Amino acid sequence: MAENSKKRGRKPDANSKSGQIRELLTTGMSAGEIAKKLGCTPALVYNVKARLAGGGAKKRGPGRPPKAKGASSSSSGSLDGIAGILDAVKNSERERTQLRAALVKIQALISDALA
Repeated sequence: MAENSKKRGRKPDANSKSGQIRELLTTGMSAGEIAKKLGCTPALVYNVKARLAGGGAKKRGPGRPPKAKGASSSSSGSLDGIAGILDAVKNSERERTQLRAALVKIQALISDALA
């Protein structure tokens, strides 16, 4: 597993086009200006900028929101043994009685409106 933590790929070279882009990004030039100056596309500038910021691994696709923290845990809360299960059942029973009361009120309103 230790070898997975090592960086892969080429070492950054200051003389390469991406190295020149990194240097110009630190000066505050815009992506369009850098692309014109170096003769590359603005997309390359944005890609280098994203890797420089460390955002390469966080990309989830166009329009996809970032993962919510704790998304792997259950949405109904923590079920810590029997006490947690008992609490979950009590909460669901409480919600059921509230919904039943709301339905009774709705039925009464509808019957009054139709009468």
